[in-house]
Amino acid sequence: MSGAARVVTLAQQKGGSGKTTIAAQLAALWTRRGLRVALIDLDPQRSLTRWAELRGDPALTAIESKDWRAGVDIDRARRAADRVLADCPGAAEPLLRAAARAADLVLTPVQPSAPDIWALERTVRMCADEGARVRAVLNRVPPRGGAVEEAAAALAEMGAPPLAARLGNRVAFAAAFARGRAAFETAPRAKAAEELAALEAEIEALLNARP
Repeated sequence: MSGAARVVTLAQQKGGSGKTTIAAQLAALWTRRGLRVALIDLDPQRSLTRWAELRGDPALTAIESKDWRAGVDIDRARRAADRVLADCPGAAEPLLRAAARAADLVLTPVQPSAPDIWALERTVRMCADEGARVRAVLNRVPPRGGAVEEAAAALAEMGAPPLAARLGNRVAFAAAFARGRAAFETAPRAKAAEELAALEAEIEALLNARP
């Protein structure tokens, strides 16, 4: 893939996984570091675009894309930005394939429950078909319970090894998103900010390791 920008695609065919919220948190983290971030909003609900409009950050460019334009728009964005985030809709397989094919990394947010993990299987298979590198992000993780480690093992066996960084079931993420903000800005000393810092560091390490 040409161009300097790294592309991260967020994909999960099950609704309510938190992928758009995570995309927004990452965008805010990267612009704080002085990076130019392009948001490729492939979801007709436009949630990521609306967040960017509320935020009004000149370092952010929101691009609404669909159908055959997805791959073209991602390729154009990577030439003009430092990071590209593609937010895929739930059930649009051609869009998911195009965004996975263009990505340096595919993140699949998932809650640590059997139904959510089962729903991820098809997404992981499609990403594998496109040669994409996939990592799961355990989201809305409860404060305690052995189910989380069981979920992590199941995800690794499926082909979507989870990142070590996990996001808890915290109101701070949704509350910040509704204001065009990120949780580390609205609650900088809260646990949510600590979790986001760990998530960003791990993703950066993966992106920097990509040839």
